[in-house]
Amino acid sequence: MRKVSILLSSLALLAVTTLYAAPQGVADALTIVTPPSISLTKIGGAITATPATWSARVKSTFTWLVNGKAVPGKTGKSFTPPSKKGTTILFRESAQGVNVSSNPIVIGNVAVNGFPSITFADDAKTTMAIKLPTTTPAAATATYQWFSGPFEVKGAHASTYQLATGDQGLEISVKVSYSAKTLGSTSITSNSITIPITPRTYSLIWSEEFNAGSAINSKVWVPENGDGTAYKNRGWGNQERQWYLDSLSTIDLTGALVQTATRDGAGSNACYYGSPCEWVSSKLVTKGKVGFKYGRVEARMKGPVGTGTWAAFWMLGANIDDRPWPGCGEIDVTELLGRDPSTNYGTPHGPASGQSYTITMDKGFASEYHTYAVDWLPDQITWYVDGKAFGTLNKSSLADPAHTWVFDHEYYLIINLAMGGGFGGAIDEKLKSANISVDYVHVSTINGVGEVIQH
Repeated sequence: MRKVSILLSSLALLAVTTLYAAPQGVADALTIVTPPSISLTKIGGAITATPATWSARVKSTFTWLVNGKAVPGKTGKSFTPPSKKGTTILFRESAQGVNVSSNPIVIGNVAVNGFPSITFADDAKTTMAIKLPTTTPAAATATYQWFSGPFEVKGAHASTYQLATGDQGLEISVKVSYSAKTLGSTSITSNSITIPITPRTYSLIWSEEFNAGSAINSKVWVPENGDGTAYKNRGWGNQERQWYLDSLSTIDLTGALVQTATRDGAGSNACYYGSPCEWVSSKLVTKGKVGFKYGRVEARMKGPVGTGTWAAFWMLGANIDDRPWPGCGEIDVTELLGRDPSTNYGTPHGPASGQSYTITMDKGFASEYHTYAVDWLPDQITWYVDGKAFGTLNKSSLADPAHTWVFDHEYYLIINLAMGGGFGGAIDEKLKSANISVDYVHVSTINGVGEVIQH
């Protein structure tokens, strides 16, 4: 429900140069298993080539290149380069129209004798590890920068890399930079590995069905009445115009939670804005009763009609009393604005996030029920409407994620119908009442991830 103008940190786009690849159009019968490599064992000495490994027995030819130009007559596996600093040496191997180049060696820089290679470090394929080539001098210092697709992964500078949910379907690689005293530095990029996509399975672990004929379950839901003043949050942080009453949350004969906003009786309450209240409505929370940590959180609900209405199904960090908003974190599963009856909003809030994801709904949100959900994982949140994903926030996309990712602890649920406010906008003067209906709330594990915390 709260709105901030802080946007997600922009990511720096880095073009990663592929140092070896089979060109398009090559017959499937011949592929490169490992590229050729060159090594320098002694500064000032000869450079030696290790030819490529091919998928079939072939006869290949060798070419040495200095600063991109072929050296006439140099077709063997060894080459003594010019001594001029800054000269770039490459070894090229050709077979059946396929050309593949080695790692480069630059005279005067650290010589990296081959390519770094990455592999899965465990059977579960959750961690990547690097195998490094030798260097000349051997004591050169290596530093690392991992990439997910074309993007640098912020803070990923270790020799291993813990895969994130957002890496699935993308190519992972690492750039290794070497430095040594008196020599120039050398950077070289590893092979790339495409991370497999893990299908998601869901298992229901908690539900609220709002059965017809029953009362609202006080073991799950508690009201937050008033205009926010009693909670040291006048206007609920958004200059809203309503006073909340628990009596305006009821379960109807169809088995739906109905929250009603009305002008009737509002004036008997004195709101923070210095006059009798304009509206009364309702708000229910699970704070102190039931908490949740990770999983799929979804509600099937029907939105309000009327300009100025603002319905929401959302979550707040259960540590809000110790770490005030936005430090506690907020996940808005859905926000439905009467002034924009065809748009669904999903928004994360925290120290470094606040960008809404939106999707246009063909028939709008008020004429029929729709299912609004998030898949909430330790390093990713994805928003859905009727099973269609429309926004994803990855932990790795935030600047300083160790401090700005605040979606890693218990949260509680909130359902409310607000009126006006900074996001709801001006209220139609002719509007007398509005309501929302919630058919159910479900929480499920995602591949076993997710829990319910009973208080």
